[in-house]
Amino acid sequence: MEKGIIVKGVGGFYDVYLNGSLLRCLPRGKFRKQGITPMVGDVVEVNAKDAVIEAILPRKNQFKRPCVANIDNLGIVISVKHPDPDLLLVDKLILAARMHSVKPFIVINKIDLAEGESEIKAIEEQYRRSGCQIFCISCKDGTGIEELKRGLYSGITTFAGQSGVGKSSLINRLYPDISREVGDISEKTKRGKHTTRSVELLVLPDGKMLVDTPGFSALEVDLMQLEKVQLYYEEFVPYADQCRFPNCMHYREPHCAVKQAVQQGGIHEMRYQRYIRILEDIYEKRREQK
Repeated sequence: MEKGIIVKGVGGFYDVYLNGSLLRCLPRGKFRKQGITPMVGDVVEVNAKDAVIEAILPRKNQFKRPCVANIDNLGIVISVKHPDPDLLLVDKLILAARMHSVKPFIVINKIDLAEGESEIKAIEEQYRRSGCQIFCISCKDGTGIEELKRGLYSGITTFAGQSGVGKSSLINRLYPDISREVGDISEKTKRGKHTTRSVELLVLPDGKMLVDTPGFSALEVDLMQLEKVQLYYEEFVPYADQCRFPNCMHYREPHCAVKQAVQQGGIHEMRYQRYIRILEDIYEKRREQK
């Protein structure tokens, strides 16, 4: 039995990266009986002679949209403009990543379109205390690409964000030998067009791995427990134990050290306001389900 990793699913078959090459395999019928579907990113045991997946090893994490497992790092890509950055989405992605034991980092693309450094700094400042490493790049002229390439973490990384922010262009810049279709911005909606249509794990020359996937713009945060949301905000940590109430959610409670830190500039006000928005969104969705 040999160990490999699923890099792509093709009509019931799965391409497994095994000993430096790809082997197209069928999964054992027992998985269907057990209600288990192999996923891109799965570490599997393979009978190479018969090209059969015999076992799927325990997953670190798994996601339904898209169907992918064992993600280590999440690169959250935003653009300075075209499209304008959706920072609420960024916050939800950071939150979801940490919920699933995934390390998030932020990539600010299209800095060549910025009207002065202050436009870039305004975004950076909101995440300076978030615990996320921030990279500023331009896929158009290559600025910051080498720094990002050196800074990529080991393991499996996926890039997420709005359509049109340059995720496929970024992969092309980082690894020119891997050609990904690049979309453009719709003139009518000013939003990006999806170009990636299937989930695929790209094994890179340096041993790192990238998931190229459509629709990785939102992860499941809607039904998490309200009181747990604040646990994933690193900028809250220095203040949380100073609140009057031990289970303070930093929302409507009096004598809240986190809210005081917001007023004094220790926590960015806009990042805090979006935290409140996330709490309220979760509350509303929970109420609708009752």
